[in-house]
Amino acid sequence: MIAKASGGKLPEPGTFSETDRTILAAADAMIGTTREYMKTQQLHQVLNCVWAVVADANRYFASEAPWALAKTDPTRQGTVLYVTADVLRQVAVLAQPFVPASASKLLDLLAIGPEERSFDALTPTKRIKAGVALPSPVPVFPRFVETEDKS
Repeated sequence: MIAKASGGKLPEPGTFSETDRTILAAADAMIGTTREYMKTQQLHQVLNCVWAVVADANRYFASEAPWALAKTDPTRQGTVLYVTADVLRQVAVLAQPFVPASASKLLDLLAIGPEERSFDALTPTKRIKAGVALPSPVPVFPRFVETEDKS
């Protein structure tokens, strides 16, 4: 959607709404929560925390409907796309230990350099950079195709 809506560049966000601030705060909180779980090697809880934010981001994206905002409020659309991209950046950084290849693909799609892929980059003061040219979108996960059982 970013490729189509803003010529492949991450849009500059407008003023964040309460909904934007809420999803960003949930993403920002993941690093602290996951560090606590890692102290006791509760890997399943780390993933539960990350996937809960993914579910919240999915609801955020669906409720904000950036595809409809393209015609009515392009500035707001840009903000929604920016916020979603930053949440996905944080998810991908935290998912790296569990799904390194897929997380790396997602970070590549967001034009996140190697120096920005560490947990130190997960602070509210280090958001994704607006205006950065993003590569052409490609699938992160291969499409599942069920094969016929020939037995």
